[in-house]
Amino acid sequence: MKNYLLLFYILVSIQGCAQLNYLDQAQNAFNQGATLESNRNFGEQPNLEQPFAAGSQAMSFATPDLCYQLAYAQVNKALEKESKLKADGVLANAQALRALSAWKLGLYPQASESALAAKIALQDSDVPLPRESAMMTALEGLIQADQAYAAVQKFKLENQSRSTTPNASEALSMMGNVKKQYEENIINFSGTGKVEKSLAVLDQAKKEIPERADIQTYFIMSQLAALKTWLDNLDQIYSLLKTFGFANTNNDLKRWFDQENERYAQKRNLYMAQLAPLLPQQKENVLYKRWEEWLYN
Repeated sequence: MKNYLLLFYILVSIQGCAQLNYLDQAQNAFNQGATLESNRNFGEQPNLEQPFAAGSQAMSFATPDLCYQLAYAQVNKALEKESKLKADGVLANAQALRALSAWKLGLYPQASESALAAKIALQDSDVPLPRESAMMTALEGLIQADQAYAAVQKFKLENQSRSTTPNASEALSMMGNVKKQYEENIINFSGTGKVEKSLAVLDQAKKEIPERADIQTYFIMSQLAALKTWLDNLDQIYSLLKTFGFANTNNDLKRWFDQENERYAQKRNLYMAQLAPLLPQQKENVLYKRWEEWLYN
């Protein structure tokens, strides 16, 4: 779930240079896409600091995906002359914008590659950009969360399309596969589950920029979105347990499910507790209450 994207770039002063014009166009397009996406998912802009303007009015007809496609195309044009961007001190910004645009388009290998390039450029930059650095750290966690969400949605569709109920032996075998998929996509004891990795990476990103409440809020809500994927998967698994008659008859599966449900609840409570102090009116904030609706069942 890609919700509530805060914008992470400094607007570049344009002096007629083609590369800077491309970069400015890319930033405007990305900002517009993020604003449209936030409005679509939340109905209104959250009352948090916004580092950028919404973007060009000329793009008001666009969809988020079209905006991100334009941003990706324009920033790639800007990066055709990296030396010029480096001389103007905006190479790290351009690489970071390319990484975010690629991520929003589901181009995960390109996003990871650009995030690494941005981190290198940030290390070489004379001007510290902790916000951009933290976002590039977080990007791998955001990608892991997206991939987990896609896998859980696929799992849901596959189970909805099942036309027959398996016999007891087949159902038990299916639950073994369900557990395997859960451990791959959500959490396991080796720390390689996609949601678990997402939470850990975003925790690290939060440590890089503790003084910025707006970015902390974005990272925490990204973690809550990953937890929503976790909850959805648990709901799907419980539905299967009931359908197969295992919810009250198979103690091993019931014990495993209860254990995973408790692990989810602990993480949910942890991140909800982190979110509240960052919001106006804390637990009475409309954003907090929405997350309560989504994450408590």
